[in-house]
Amino acid sequence: MKKLNCILLVDDDMTTNFLNEELINDLKIAKEVHVAWNGQEALDYLNKEGKFKSSKKNTFPKPDIIFLDINMPLMDGFEFLKHFSQLPKKQIKDIQLVFLTTSDSAKDKQKAVNTDMDYKFMEKPLREQELLSLVNDK
Repeated sequence: MKKLNCILLVDDDMTTNFLNEELINDLKIAKEVHVAWNGQEALDYLNKEGKFKSSKKNTFPKPDIIFLDINMPLMDGFEFLKHFSQLPKKQIKDIQLVFLTTSDSAKDKQKAVNTDMDYKFMEKPLREQELLSLVNDK
């Protein structure tokens, strides 16, 4: 079984983050799991700013996968995607973006299609088979 270095969960729902983190930990597919509560916090994580600023070099490692909620306060998933795509290529290289959605909204998928980023869509909550398949494809 492949093991990732880090997964970043970006969602404003505490229960969703808890359940997703529990599944990831139970499957032992990542050394670390970190949580950001909205798109702005996720950008802070990637840029090591705000509460993710640390004097220790590897406190907040580059995520292999970012699971991203679409609807969040402050900065939603699509706004995050816009900012993410403007980060230096070296910084975002090899990060898999996965939009987590509670609906199979064609409108949401179409909105995301209008970017040149590579990403997937999965329905909440994460399910074991889908997660394992995603990790093994990484």
